[in-house]
Amino acid sequence: MFRNYRDILRQMEMEMQRLSDEALLSVFGPLGTAERFWQPAADICETEEALVVKAEIAGVQPEKINVSLSADNRVLVISGIRAEDEEERRARVRCYQLEIYYGPFERHITLPPDIPIDRDNISATYRNGVLTVRLPKSIQEETPAIRRIPITESERESE
Repeated sequence: MFRNYRDILRQMEMEMQRLSDEALLSVFGPLGTAERFWQPAADICETEEALVVKAEIAGVQPEKINVSLSADNRVLVISGIRAEDEEERRARVRCYQLEIYYGPFERHITLPPDIPIDRDNISATYRNGVLTVRLPKSIQEETPAIRRIPITESERESE
């Protein structure tokens, strides 16, 4: 399941962040808003080429989904609205169990800090109730090459 100790620590850190976010949301609600947001379940996995985030948002119309990435490439935000069928809701006489959340949702997903993201090639697809966001890794040199700076001789002493 985990390739090495670093993966285990990263998974633990991300799970602690998720639990902390859920605890704060359940106590205080979303700060600065009057509406209550629900948070979809999400998976974050790394492949050789990309980070892949999957969010379970069945029943949401694709045009009601928003995906954005913070300027520092560290937080992916998935938001939208799952609307309840009004005719079906009005026809109810009694409900014995209600577990499906409707209304606005928002999920802030903290991405691993040590993986550079190629923000120009991010893609998102929605199929069978699952949103998949693919964040390709940026191609960078592992260790920057030492750059030699040429020195030119100046004729003036003040330079």
